[in-house]
Amino acid sequence: MSEPTRPSRPPAAPQWARVSTSPPTAPQPRVTKQAAPARPAAPKPAPRKPAPPVASPPERRAGTALTDAGKSTVSALTVVLEKARATVVPPLAERRDEREAERRKAKQRRRAIVWGRRAGYVIIAGAAVWLVLLSPVFALDSANVQVSGYGTVVDPAEVREVVDASEGASLATFSVGHLASQLKDIPGVREAHVERSWPDGLVITLESREPVAAIPDPKGGFDLVDDEGIQVGRSAKAPKDLPSLAVPEDNEKVLQAALGVINTLPDELRNRVDSMSAATTDSVSFKLSKGPRVEWGSAEDSALKAQVLTVLLESKKAKKADIIDVSAPTLPITKNN
Repeated sequence: MSEPTRPSRPPAAPQWARVSTSPPTAPQPRVTKQAAPARPAAPKPAPRKPAPPVASPPERRAGTALTDAGKSTVSALTVVLEKARATVVPPLAERRDEREAERRKAKQRRRAIVWGRRAGYVIIAGAAVWLVLLSPVFALDSANVQVSGYGTVVDPAEVREVVDASEGASLATFSVGHLASQLKDIPGVREAHVERSWPDGLVITLESREPVAAIPDPKGGFDLVDDEGIQVGRSAKAPKDLPSLAVPEDNEKVLQAALGVINTLPDELRNRVDSMSAATTDSVSFKLSKGPRVEWGSAEDSALKAQVLTVLLESKKAKKADIIDVSAPTLPITKNN
């Protein structure tokens, strides 16, 4: 059998070409919506009655007990951890404040230690100053001053007077040089050496100016002079152990020439000189005790002249001579009056 054929539809027109065949509708008036009436509140459901306990099997009861025990254990651990966190690991701000407080305390301790040391140093320094400068421990005691080297012309009373003027001075700040200078101003003192003897004494060593000749004073008496021509004392009479020296007054060159001869004589000859005279620097002569008069001449070649004179005095001819001339030591001459 053949299938029936369907009638074909005409092709549809495009949408822009379609024309509405329905009649135009008139505009409808705007309708204002009115509020719907409130619905009545739904009735509250009646409270349900608790269901009666149902008996559970033993396995379920054991699991519930384990669960409750685990919860209590967790709660206990949580409490312990919270306490440990609060005590062992405090909050950051709190830890920062604690460290800052520790730093301040450490700084205060260091300051206290530093200032304590400084105060200790000041106290020690003050005590040392008081001990050295003001305490009687180092105060000079004249009774503990030892003096030696007075010689034959230095007056011990004058030395003691100078030393007593420094009584009570602190030995630590005492000027030994100033005291030595004062001692040198005493007649007869050539040099003075002063040393401290702790805690309150001094050791003074004097070098005295010993007289080597006695110069007659026109006003009377004799001036005692040392080997440099410095007066170290006076004597009403000519000393027996010193030669009498006659030289022109205020003539330093002649005086030094005569003293130069005395200084070069051996001790044996010097002790035999009774008197010496010199009008010029080239005319020095002296008289020996129990011996001849010696024409010495100048102070040149004094050592050689002393050797020649010593040899001549041992000869028989010189013992009978009244004058021995050694002004030319290579050609000595003996004379008889």
